[in-house]
Amino acid sequence: MNVELEFCLYKLFEIIGVIAVSGIYILSVFLGNELKNALIYNFSKIFLSLVVFKFLYVLNLEKEVVSKSEGVQVVVFLNLLSKFLIIYALIFSVLCRERLKEFLSKASIWINITLIIVVFLISEKIKNAKINILLQSTLSTTKLYFISELLIVFGILFLIYLSFYNSYFKQNNSFKVFVLAFAVGELILSLFKRKGILFTEAVQNGAMLYLFVAIFLAIAKQRVKFLHSLAKFSTEVLKEKLDLQKSFELLVDFIYEAYSKVFPRICFYYIIEDGNYKLIVFKSEEVSDKFEDSSAEVKVVSKLLEEENISTFDIKDFENFFECKALKNRVFNSFQTVVYVPVHRYNRLVGFLICYSKIKNFNITGELQDGFTIFMNFSQALLSQIERIEKIKNLSTEDELTGLYNRRYFMKELILESIAADRYKNKFCVAFFDMDNLKLLNDVYGHGVGDKAIKIIARIIRDNIRKTDIAARLGGDEFAVIFKNCSKDAIEDRIKNIKQLIEKESELQLPKKIRVSCGIAVYPDDTTSLDELIKIADMRMYEEKLKNKGGDFDAERQ
Repeated sequence: MNVELEFCLYKLFEIIGVIAVSGIYILSVFLGNELKNALIYNFSKIFLSLVVFKFLYVLNLEKEVVSKSEGVQVVVFLNLLSKFLIIYALIFSVLCRERLKEFLSKASIWINITLIIVVFLISEKIKNAKINILLQSTLSTTKLYFISELLIVFGILFLIYLSFYNSYFKQNNSFKVFVLAFAVGELILSLFKRKGILFTEAVQNGAMLYLFVAIFLAIAKQRVKFLHSLAKFSTEVLKEKLDLQKSFELLVDFIYEAYSKVFPRICFYYIIEDGNYKLIVFKSEEVSDKFEDSSAEVKVVSKLLEEENISTFDIKDFENFFECKALKNRVFNSFQTVVYVPVHRYNRLVGFLICYSKIKNFNITGELQDGFTIFMNFSQALLSQIERIEKIKNLSTEDELTGLYNRRYFMKELILESIAADRYKNKFCVAFFDMDNLKLLNDVYGHGVGDKAIKIIARIIRDNIRKTDIAARLGGDEFAVIFKNCSKDAIEDRIKNIKQLIEKESELQLPKKIRVSCGIAVYPDDTTSLDELIKIADMRMYEEKLKNKGGDFDAERQ
């Protein structure tokens, strides 16, 4: 190949390397919050000095670099140093992770400045040296060069080992590709010496460019995925009829998609009663895993209920927090560590996320902490929305003062019950209750006492009917009950009991005893028209009211 062309290509590949290294460093500076992966964060923090070294390297390039050994000692030194920094920065990033991240967040600038100054001084000494420090000729090297290459090769081999056996490194495929490409370039240089230098630079600088693009796309993908998950979750939460399980499935999907390589199994439990929780969402990488088919319920011991923060437990310790043999047999065999993420509402544990990891002595990274915090915040938002929807729903169907159903809900249920009665040839009764002399009670003792009387009547009616029956406050002191699938004879004793309890309770809790009048109509015995049914019940209630006129409170008032 023409020397001129070979040099142009060589310089082009080095410029690509400068762009790649600069790009990675810029990403670490301007998108620091997005680089939550400790490996990427630590690796990129050393790139300020690498940018300077690569830039100096390109400035010092001369045509002799591809054909001679004279005058290129500085270039060779900068090239070796750049490789050394890249390889060993990556090794320490894999091995030290969070500890290195904390250290670099405080000291990375000073480390880079020190490196730049030291390397600049060494480069000047090499430039002015009268002997060949690294290359003796185009085919032979010095012992210093040989040792430097040996350290680089050792670092590459160690990285290859880590990429297959280190659980933290294995999940970063872009780094694995980068290491393998870097190794191929170094192998070509070792085999072909000076003849392979062009191809080596092409492969290794191309690997740097690939890593830059991979990191950028990973950040973009992470942001798009987050926005997509947020949009799906928001759409679900804003629905009028909120599905609790589906909403939490979206939240768990968000965590699982982001961290499935770290946590091959994730479960979410939701409260069914105090201390008892039911599995409602299950995610696993094992296709054959049928754990999700079982409606697993667990009882949580008090020690775990008191845990308010995201915590990590050894699997053997964690299994003692539950009372569920089936869960222990199914879950605690193949995992080493558990991350526990509680969801509290009004100082009460309403649910919890369990993330199972096969990594022993697992530590929560900053990235994971942020992800779990998002899960907890979104869970709080979801539960708030559920409460809000439930409150709105109750306001539309319940009477605010008594908690009984309102007139609108009563009429809807009356229509549905009449349809069911016609279909199955059943009977049902409608009973109207009306308090005697509410106006007089309000006038004499005030509206507070009148409201208390209404609440007493509502509570006694609700507590003395079946769960299937429908009790409602129609307005003022008027109440109605739909007694489903029964005759008039079957409820007369119950109504008599309700009247007696109202008189007894009011005598104890109010200044004066009160009583209620009641009228009953039977569908379809009295009529098949709902309007007529209501009128008949109201008329019979009014007839009883006339009989009661002159009762205890009324007589005293008169």
